[in-house]
Amino acid sequence: MDVLIEYFQKYGIEKNLANKFTQFFYEKKYPKGSTILSMGENTQTVCFIKEGIVRGFYINTDGNDITKCFSTEGSWCCIYNMLRPSPSEFWIEALEDCIMIQISVDKLKHMINTIPESQRLYTKLCLEAFIHSDNRNVNFQKMKAVERYLLFIHQYPDLEKRVKQEYIASYIGITPSSLSRIKRNL
Repeated sequence: MDVLIEYFQKYGIEKNLANKFTQFFYEKKYPKGSTILSMGENTQTVCFIKEGIVRGFYINTDGNDITKCFSTEGSWCCIYNMLRPSPSEFWIEALEDCIMIQISVDKLKHMINTIPESQRLYTKLCLEAFIHSDNRNVNFQKMKAVERYLLFIHQYPDLEKRVKQEYIASYIGITPSSLSRIKRNL
């Protein structure tokens, strides 16, 4: 749980309180290829990624697998039911063997309602997630494909070596052959 304590401290939570927070969490392993959250399922846990990579994806109306997001070490996944308590509109899968530090949604809600510092941290994290998502949407609309790829490489410097190229292409809104062409021309 040391990595989670360090994460909380990075956001201004003192060590004693960070230790108190971690008592609500537990560790769980997911093998590569396993489904962490299925489309249509309500999130029961919120996960902090200690090791590994996950991706969120959905199948569009044409039957194509579209990568919505990536989450890596030191970030969160499966938080959507905290924001909107409805069935998930996408899947989350482990792209590598993953170790997650998890908390049940009920325990997290209890923490947020009873510990003021956790409410402030949760608000800060939600704002960061919103800004990241909004920036991605704006960039997607304004940037050319090569610019989106370069931004992806900047934001996720080690991810290109760890995930399939087709997932990256899907994430930045191009075909795998277009991504290959862009990489050849850089």
